[in-house]
Amino acid sequence: MKKIISLAAFLWLLTSCKTDPADSLTSLFPKTETPTPASLCIGPDAIQEPVLLLSADSVLICTNHRTPKAIRVYNLNDGRWNDLVSLGRAGNELLNVASIWLSGNALHVYDANSGKILRIPSDELFLPNPSITAVPFQRGYFGLAACARADRYAGMAVLGGEPSDAPFSLLGGDGGKISGFGAYRDSDSGTGRNELQLAYQGVLNMNGDGTRIAYASFFGSVFQFFDSSDPRNIRLTREYRFAEPSYLPVSDPGQQSYFVRWEKDCRKGALATAFDKDGFFVLCEEGKLVSDKDWRMSTVYFFDWDGNPRKKLDLGRRVQAIACNETRSQLIALAVDEQEQYTFVAYDL
Repeated sequence: MKKIISLAAFLWLLTSCKTDPADSLTSLFPKTETPTPASLCIGPDAIQEPVLLLSADSVLICTNHRTPKAIRVYNLNDGRWNDLVSLGRAGNELLNVASIWLSGNALHVYDANSGKILRIPSDELFLPNPSITAVPFQRGYFGLAACARADRYAGMAVLGGEPSDAPFSLLGGDGGKISGFGAYRDSDSGTGRNELQLAYQGVLNMNGDGTRIAYASFFGSVFQFFDSSDPRNIRLTREYRFAEPSYLPVSDPGQQSYFVRWEKDCRKGALATAFDKDGFFVLCEEGKLVSDKDWRMSTVYFFDWDGNPRKKLDLGRRVQAIACNETRSQLIALAVDEQEQYTFVAYDL
């Protein structure tokens, strides 16, 4: 009887965690859709190399590399824009922006270096001097995914942690760790944990009620989907591993220096992601190498939250960031033209 129960448990685990047999990302999506693009009322001169994009209702929010302020907000109806949050070490300033999200009628901006979240009321985003509240948070979680409804977060494990730490962490509203989840491949077990963490860098997104988490690697072609309905027992439900990151470990732990050197044949993974209530959008171009100087991409793959492939979109232009606006049912992309000028483009979903 024990053998029967053990066999049943094994088969349940086998079927509940699927690694798709498809040999490429493209083969999962036999049909390609070409959505009609529409330019938004934001001129190229107003754009200063955004990195993260976020959109809701009539607002588009992005981070900036080349401005004195960390955040730029746009009004999608009339093109107005405003810069927010100075760079610095003061209480209402930031050293960097690791994540942005909207919840509770406020914009939330997480600084992974200084360990805090700044909250700016949504109705003050276009004021010259909006009120800013700083809330302490754990440092080091670059690419933090937030779920305001469940008051929890998911992020890549902090660099330099314990060797036994899982690749991902689920955090409570105060930043305290609830659980670790995920695992590195057994074939990588001989490599140092910090090199693995650098090689498998990526982005996490969480659905609206915090019951699903999706991961896409920045290097290689690895996608994982987790059931997080039980926060202390997060299960991998589907996985695609089309290409592992190709790298050489060249860290110097004695000097607290952690980095890797990419091999010439290392594939570029996800460049950016976005999500809505139905699933997870990934800006990715299969076969593109890390060494390719034209690092922008034109293809978006859409998975539902259980990891099922749903649609492939050809955006028809070189894109570096995406955001999903559920109110308008649009995917908003930051693209560049042949003259390397930025432009925001909207695609109806």
